[in-house]
Parts: sequence; C-alpha cells; structure tokens
Amino acid sequence: MTSASASASDALVQPAKASNQRTLWRDAARRFSRNRLAMVGLVIVTFFVFLAVFADVLAPHPYDKVYFERVLLFPGEHPAHPMGTDEVGRDYLSRMIYGARTSITVGLAVMAIAVAIGVPIGGIAGYMGGFADWIVSRLVEIMTAFPGILFAILIISVWGGGITKVIMALSITAWIEIARLTRAQLLSLREKEYVESARAIGVTQRGIIMRHLIPNSLTPLLVAISFGIPTAIFAEAGLSFLGIGINDPFASWGKMVGVSNSYVRVYWHLALFPTLAIALLMLGFTFVGDGLRDALDPKMLE
Repeated sequence: MTSASASASDALVQPAKASNQRTLWRDAARRFSRNRLAMVGLVIVTFFVFLAVFADVLAPHPYDKVYFERVLLFPGEHPAHPMGTDEVGRDYLSRMIYGARTSITVGLAVMAIAVAIGVPIGGIAGYMGGFADWIVSRLVEIMTAFPGILFAILIISVWGGGITKVIMALSITAWIEIARLTRAQLLSLREKEYVESARAIGVTQRGIIMRHLIPNSLTPLLVAISFGIPTAIFAEAGLSFLGIGINDPFASWGKMVGVSNSYVRVYWHLALFPTLAIALLMLGFTFVGDGLRDALDPKMLE
C-alpha cells in the first residue's frame, strides 16, 4: 500500500473513530432522551419557565389591576377573564402566569445560593479533612437540628415578608444538603490516582478542588439540585399559604390558595387552579430529577 493510500485510509478511519467516541455526558443525554417520564417532566418545566420569562407579554392583564365591577367571576363568565377573577376583581389567568414567575424565581434563586455556599464549604471539609472537616461537620449538625420550614417562619416573622426575604430565609438551611453531599464526594475522590498525580506535579489545592474534584462530583450535585428546586418552590408556597411569604400585590400560587379558603366552597376555581399548578410544576421537576439520576448513573452505561 502506498503512503498516499495509507493516508487516505487513515483519514477515513479517524472520523469513524471520532464519531464512535462516547462520553459520560453524551451517554447521559441519550439515556435521558429515551426516558419518557423525564421528557414529559422537561416539557412541563420548560412550559412553566416560558410562562415565567414571558409573563409580561403573555398575561392579558397586569397582575395587580383591579376590576371592582368584576369581583369573583367564574371561569368563562366574562370573555376578558377566561379563568375568572379573584376576591378583589383581579384577572386570575394573569395572576396564575405571574405566579409561575414567582415560583421559578424562588426555586432557582434558593438553589443558586445553596450551591454558592454549600459547594465551597463541603469542598473544603472533604478535601482538607482534619480540623476543617470537624468544624464543618459540627456546623452542619447544628443547622440540621433546626427544621427548615420552621426556621424560615421564624426568620420571616422577624424580617417581614417579600420575595427577597423568602429567598434568603429558605437559603439559610438549603445549603446544608449540598455541603454534606459535596463533602462526601470529595472524601471519596481525594485519594484517587489522578488527584495524587496532580499533587505530584505541583497543582495547588485550590486547583485540585476546582479542576478535578468538583467537576467529578457534578453528577450527584445535579440530581440534588433538580430535587432541591421543587422543595424550595413548595416551601415558598407553604409560607405564602400561611400569609407570611410573598406580599400583595405580587402573585404567588401558595398565597392564592390560602386566600381562597373563605370562598372555596362556592368559587372552586380560586383554589383549584393554583393547586394544580403547584402539583404539576413539582411533578415536572421530580420527573426531571429521576431522569437525571438514572441517566447519570454509571451502572447504566451500556
């Protein structure tokens, strides 16, 4: 075989080899796309995120606009209000759409803060060990002793309500699970061969944590985040249901359910629509979380 033909043969083989290369993330994406429940959950979550992002365009009315002559209309009773109106005459469809923005904002913000706090703390404890690990472990044990929702109620009772304060109150305990998970992952990874090699060539401790340990801990962290978002959404709904979460006139599904208690026996739509929205959004995130857990499980590699 001539050198030209050999080069041509190599050129044909190289793309074939490259196309057959598989990575964890590519395999995970393929398995996730084959999971029907995961895809259903992704569609649900995408739909609510779309509502949240484009609420200003999609809502037919401002969320705080009051129509005193149209108080407590049933769905379909007035063409301008397909989901009816609430107890003060605000369009219910508009408030449902803006309620999606509130829930998505709280869920994502709480988990972003939890990751920003929990990953560095857990990373330091897991990698350094010794006294640093002891301090972090004792701190986590102390914080775990406080029930998250009750702690949030106490804080909001002192600070007052509002979306920013709800996010901060829920974030105070949300980082604990992320820190515990990160610590456990780094404790098992810090003795791996590639970490020893990085130490041997003089990579700094910060570089080892950020370049090697944290990226290899992403799989369980992503699953934990996907389950943490609906937990934060449900917590916000519970606080708003009790009347200490999101303040009027901002729309919150939990607050809409709580306010409807006085009218629900007659005006059924006031509780039904936001309750279904909360359940559907949480179901969507749960399906996505289950799909990520299955897709990123190394045992499922084919």
